Amino acid sequence: MKRRVVHIASILAFCFVLFSCDSIPGKKTIPDVHFATTPHKVVKEMLKLAEVSRDDTVYDLGSGDGRIVIAAARDFGARGVGVELDKELIGESVKNAKEAGVTEKVKFLEEDFFTVDLHDATVVTLYLLPDLNARLLPKFLKELKPASKIVSHMWEMGKWKPDMTLKAYGTTVHLWVVPAWVDGNWRITLNKQTESRGYKLAIKQDFQKIRATLSDEKRRYNVEDTNIEGNDIAMTVSDAVRGRVFIINMEAVVKGDTMEGTAFVREGDTPFAEKYSMIGERIAQ
Repeated sequence: MKRRVVHIASILAFCFVLFSCDSIPGKKTIPDVHFATTPHKVVKEMLKLAEVSRDDTVYDLGSGDGRIVIAAARDFGARGVGVELDKELIGESVKNAKEAGVTEKVKFLEEDFFTVDLHDATVVTLYLLPDLNARLLPKFLKELKPASKIVSHMWEMGKWKPDMTLKAYGTTVHLWVVPAWVDGNWRITLNKQTESRGYKLAIKQDFQKIRATLSDEKRRYNVEDTNIEGNDIAMTVSDAVRGRVFIINMEAVVKGDTMEGTAFVREGDTPFAEKYSMIGERIAQ
């Protein structure tokens, strides 16, 4: 009977992620969650899904024994930062990194993941409960650069739906790509050597989903396909002007309140589209 009780207690400790009762204001010293590991084979799938490379800096929030940032450095050549409040786990992580030969590429911070600075991260990994993921969402959108990636083992992130979901080894991995913020009204100018066209572009954004309308002084045009991924935005205008085909395919790179790219315009009976340079400037949010 004693062995059975111990066995059940071990299962519960392994399977459940429990909230702490830390209510002391200021810097937190007790973790929000107790340590629960992501299996090594799932770690590899998470990093593959994020397409981690030597150019990345991977932050793992609630890094436990350090296995995710260590794998990122050892197997993918990335730099890694583990964020963990448990001193014993920090010590174990340092030991594991030394054994893996990656001490120069990883570091471990004894910090609260709600307050740690994420501006240097290009990939963030998580194995937290949905409520914590949702609470972190505003921080991610504020601090992570467009095109940064977030990978979560098992749980989603509130209203922000993942860009991709992978089933692996009996569990689920979710991926988000941080989109540039393009909501608002834009002044769009299309230029070629002999002609210039001006439009107003109005964009409504809901995370990685955008809706847009394009207009000039004469009319509003039907925008059919829109897409934002990281800093890259693309949209297609497909309409008819006085019964004649009018199509614009636009692709641009967003840089804050500007965007630059190309547009291909096809009008009337011509089978060919003419190429224009495209410049956009946000005039209101």
